[in-house]
Amino acid sequence: MLRAAVFVAGGGVGRMTLLSLGTRWGLFRHYWIIVKLVMTILATGLLLLHMQPIGHVADTAAKGSLSAAEMRDLRVQLLIYAALALAALLVATALAVYKPRGLTAYGWRKQQEERREAPQEP
Repeated sequence: MLRAAVFVAGGGVGRMTLLSLGTRWGLFRHYWIIVKLVMTILATGLLLLHMQPIGHVADTAAKGSLSAAEMRDLRVQLLIYAALALAALLVATALAVYKPRGLTAYGWRKQQEERREAPQEP
């Protein structure tokens, strides 16, 4: 399960990086892309860290001994993490759809270079 999670997460980050290099948005030209990339990497890391509590709850539930009072704290913790993961996905989706303005210093320089290189129309 862990290998599959790493493969999928790494593929997502890798795919996002390759796609951004081939578009006009670039990888480091806009702040929203950097924010989305950092959020994706952090969310992936946190999900991998919290695989152990999820496995523990699943093992206990499979044994049939998951009572209401027994693992209350762990279940609340998992619920909070699920809500935070959903919020991260919603923010990442909003960033990808709305693409807020704001160039990085690198993006501004690249934009100026492209304008200078563009053919001037009379």
